[in-house]
Amino acid sequence: MFKRSMAAFVGSVLACAAFTTPATAGKGDDTLTWATSTEIDTFDIYYQGLREVVIATMFNCDSLFHRDPASGEYKPLLASSYRWVDDVTLEVELRKGIKFHDGTELDAEDVVSTFRHVMPADSGINVRLAIDWIKSVEAVDPYKVRFIAKAPTPAALEFLSGNTAIYPSGHYDKAPVVSAAGGKTRRDWGAVRPVCTGPYIMKDFKAGQSATFVRNPDYFKESPKGQPKIGKIVYRTIADNEAQLAELLAGTVDWIWGVPPENVSQLSAMGVTVKTAPTTRMSFLLFDAAGRSGDTPLRDVRVRQAIFHAIDREAVAKLVGNSAEVLKSMCYPTQVGCTADVTQHAYDPAKAKALLAEAGYAKGLKLPFYAYRDKSYSEAVLAYLRAVGIEPDFRFIQNVALRPLIIGGKAELAHLTWGSQGMQDASASVSLYFKFGADDYARDAEVKDLLDKADSTMDPAQRRALYAKALERINAQAYGVPLFAYGRAYAYTKDLDYPVTPDELAHFYLARWK
Repeated sequence: MFKRSMAAFVGSVLACAAFTTPATAGKGDDTLTWATSTEIDTFDIYYQGLREVVIATMFNCDSLFHRDPASGEYKPLLASSYRWVDDVTLEVELRKGIKFHDGTELDAEDVVSTFRHVMPADSGINVRLAIDWIKSVEAVDPYKVRFIAKAPTPAALEFLSGNTAIYPSGHYDKAPVVSAAGGKTRRDWGAVRPVCTGPYIMKDFKAGQSATFVRNPDYFKESPKGQPKIGKIVYRTIADNEAQLAELLAGTVDWIWGVPPENVSQLSAMGVTVKTAPTTRMSFLLFDAAGRSGDTPLRDVRVRQAIFHAIDREAVAKLVGNSAEVLKSMCYPTQVGCTADVTQHAYDPAKAKALLAEAGYAKGLKLPFYAYRDKSYSEAVLAYLRAVGIEPDFRFIQNVALRPLIIGGKAELAHLTWGSQGMQDASASVSLYFKFGADDYARDAEVKDLLDKADSTMDPAQRRALYAKALERINAQAYGVPLFAYGRAYAYTKDLDYPVTPDELAHFYLARWK
């Protein structure tokens, strides 16, 4: 976060800018440069779920369908039409004449090849929620694909919109062989640079540093995304937030996010456009209630409830600011099936201490505490834990290092965030973390059964009732602590015109210069 006051900071901007590495940016160069602090190891959406990768995938790649960011309507994208043959059979007609960035033409085999690569349990993909509903996929003819679902899937079009990029047949054949544990080898699927059909073509990528995308002159006119207006989009990793701001004011960066609320008015006065909006990104604690990491105190519900009571979530949300709001349950309020009408463990430090004492930890306890994003927010949570006698061993690392620990069952207590990849369905949030997948640290069979039914029930009222029961048990058992839903402040050059939407997706394919 930006620690210094804006007044103190502005005085150093020009000095900082003088030593900034020259970069192409702005209207004059027809180059939109955006920066965050995140190091990106791959832009393949199947092998990296970072929000920055989701954003880039939307302008670099296409999926079968597109959810309009303004209306929420699902529109055919690479598809031209679709029909449900029965409750579990979806047939999709493809547009003809669509070309990948390497010049090859899209057909049904490309769609089938992509999904058959990511469907197996050992494919190694980062997030399975948009894939696991599929039982089989086949080409009916050169431009028709048939999906067979494992069960009725009300969120199927949501899953096929945005986060299921289509690659040409044989795309992953180029994956290099790398060393693996135990002297074995494996294919590094994520190392293959995405070849897509989207509005922008990836031209250069330096892992952990930058990526360059140029406008696709042959992007198909019928796309619901519209035609790209800006010539080039550049992503840069700038670890220091003050350095990001310095480059924005110096004109070498056009767009940043995560501006602290206390800086919003000052930036606006300096001619920078600043807009705030709620997002679907949830911040939460996840506890190893199942003991995946070993014999942890977190297997005791009293310890988990104590941590819940120890944290003033209202105060943390106010710290975040910029439209952030307290979360009541482990899903985002606007997602289909989400409810806030569940058991709450209100802020009560005395009760937290009493529960710890009852569990045998009257003198306190030590717990590892992993986090990877927004360090100052994690530090605020840590202060509340210390106040009730819990001494966290704070381990702040990049997501690329934390992710293997999470899926490997080694993260005893983690402060995580999840934006559901922008998907507006509860199955994209609560079901990811509580259905015995790699991210599930509760392993509660009752919760899994409720979510299995909710995820496959077509009746909206029944779905809501099932999700409500699952969410109630998750909160009652304190399998995690829903902290807040992020609000985001976006700061960008006054020359840029683009829609700020409440999904934490920068829709740069809609951007234009004023």
